[in-house]
Amino acid sequence: MKFVKVTLLVLLLVSFSLGCISSNQTQSQTQTPSSTTTQDWLQGLDKSKFHFYIYGLDTCPHCQKMKKLLPEYFGNGSLTFYEVRSNEKNLQIYYNFSHLIGVQGVPLVGIFYDGKLYAIIEGEIDPKLIPKLVKEAMKNKGVILIISAGQYILPFNNTKAVSAINNMTRWFKEGVPES
Repeated sequence: MKFVKVTLLVLLLVSFSLGCISSNQTQSQTQTPSSTTTQDWLQGLDKSKFHFYIYGLDTCPHCQKMKKLLPEYFGNGSLTFYEVRSNEKNLQIYYNFSHLIGVQGVPLVGIFYDGKLYAIIEGEIDPKLIPKLVKEAMKNKGVILIISAGQYILPFNNTKAVSAINNMTRWFKEGVPES
């Protein structure tokens, strides 16, 4: 039953997440935090503890949308953006993700809460869904992946998964930020 709940949540989230995987996709409309009357969407989490690392392109409209929306919802300083086109180190790190988990598009968003990686999204995601995704990852004791190849949970109690999580955590933090 637990697997069914997680699968349903992940399927719901994937519909919001796909970004520059295809250039013919339409952009979804997202309300800004000022248009929400309460902060119930935070699921009881502290928005100041969120941090996002994005590998993306300066020419990608989905990357630019996430680059704009995440600080609007979670505050200035909540986002580190890595341009992959003009920085060889960032491109190489992006290739590391590609080889390890099969990502093919941008933006590639690492979602951290209180310094810990809880989700990786390939594409756009509605910022109001992020706390729900983090809570689900916490409940299932793992990192949720929503990528073009499918939806997965990397459990914290599996040696190979922990090794992959540690590598990806390091890669998200090792890039060269856009200046």
